[in-house]
Amino acid sequence: MAFNIQILDKAVKSIKKIPEPKKTQIKKDIDSLDQFAPSTRNIKALKGEYKGLYRLRSGDYRILFEIIRTNIVILDIFARQTGY
Repeated sequence: MAFNIQILDKAVKSIKKIPEPKKTQIKKDIDSLDQFAPSTRNIKALKGEYKGLYRLRSGDYRILFEIIRTNIVILDIFARQTGY
C-alpha cells in the first residue's frame, strides 16, 4: 500500500534550519515513507502520551509522524537530543 505524504508547516520550518548534507538524507528518508511498514528497522511506535505517533530515525535527527488512513503526516523534525 502506498501512502501519501503530507508535511506540516512546523516540520518545513524545522527542516530549513538543518545543514545541507543532513537535510538531503532526511528528505530521502521522508520519501521512503510512502512504502511504510511498521517493522522497518528505523521506525518506532511511540508510547505513553505520544501513543499513535511514530518516529523515524535519520542520523542524528528524528522525524515525528502519524498515520491517518492512507496519509502519513510529518509533524516535526528535531535533533535527537531534544527528545520525544
